[in-house]
Amino acid sequence: MAHVNAKPLGGKIFTTPVLLLLAGAAIGVFFLSVRYAHGIGAVSNLSDYMPWGIWKVLNVIVGAALVCGGYACAFTVYVFNQGHYHRYVRPALLLSLLGYSFAGLSLFYDVGRYWGLFNFMIPKYWQANSVLFEVGLCVMTYICVLCLEIAPAIIEKFLHGDGRLAQLLYKFYRLLDRFLFLIISFGILLPTMHQSGLGGLAVVMGQKISPLWQSPLVSLHHLVSCIAMGYGCVIVTELMVSEDYKIESHLAILSKLAKVMSRFMFVFLVLRLSEVLRTGAILQAFTPSVDSLSFWAEMVLIFGSIWLVRNDAARIVPRNIFLGSCLTMAAGSLYRINVYIIGFHPAPNVSYFPSVPELSISLGMICLQLALFITIIKTFPIIALERR
Repeated sequence: MAHVNAKPLGGKIFTTPVLLLLAGAAIGVFFLSVRYAHGIGAVSNLSDYMPWGIWKVLNVIVGAALVCGGYACAFTVYVFNQGHYHRYVRPALLLSLLGYSFAGLSLFYDVGRYWGLFNFMIPKYWQANSVLFEVGLCVMTYICVLCLEIAPAIIEKFLHGDGRLAQLLYKFYRLLDRFLFLIISFGILLPTMHQSGLGGLAVVMGQKISPLWQSPLVSLHHLVSCIAMGYGCVIVTELMVSEDYKIESHLAILSKLAKVMSRFMFVFLVLRLSEVLRTGAILQAFTPSVDSLSFWAEMVLIFGSIWLVRNDAARIVPRNIFLGSCLTMAAGSLYRINVYIIGFHPAPNVSYFPSVPELSISLGMICLQLALFITIIKTFPIIALERR
């Protein structure tokens, strides 16, 4: 369970970028206080027709897909035995833990009667036939699994010394290592279930979703795209927090990861286009509307992400794999926004656009996640560093 050369980055925590992130988080917290003081209607444009707004879509459906790097890396390293990607596991797991934790937290301000969420803990209220119940159960369990997966990085910080606490932590560390295979198995199974389950939510919405996105394969679309987004998030994180990509051997590893990412995006593209052609929905893509415009924007992002990392020559350029990864994450994010907001038409002449407070709360929570990520990687052995 030991990580290769993982060390705290160290340095000053409250830098200018972190302070700006905390300022964004403070704005979000301010509007959250308004939400709890005056009700959800005081800060949102949600309605009975449109109960799913930017909070659930951006913080849960999009956010959970963006931080699937832990899932993608665990699958690559432990299932396909690609040990040279092991250095990416801890940062990916940390992002996943933060992303999923904040996704769960967002439900407490997204749901009008948030106190009813505690009924989820009471078995007599369970509805086993509900897709949303399956998603919620998987997400809660996966957060617990992520805590166990990232625990060694936290424990290693306090293993030095001969005190009783250090001895107890060491025993727990060894116990985690002993059951690593089981923890990893759940860490791969649970995201597979809930990511496809999120797509299943779209299936049950039926004709309320535009034919450009409604499909029997929508669960598969969500699963394939989230894997590509996870790899993209891993690459972007590595390029931003480490300078090891300047080492030729390390850049070669990132290049291979970008190749895997592009293959998943190509499969996603084939699945998307085959479905809109099979159902005849492609005709709606040529009808002037917000739906068609957003559909083509999604296609441009997908094609762009594949083109930037199209061959070995393109993938040895750090800028190409960085931009390609960014476009991959943007394409997958826009696809989910299209499914649940832009392409969602619950009734004639019903439209929705998030209010400024809604956007501020969502962006504020993202800022807080990033600030926490920076603080943790500077304090605990998360990032692996190589020396030239």
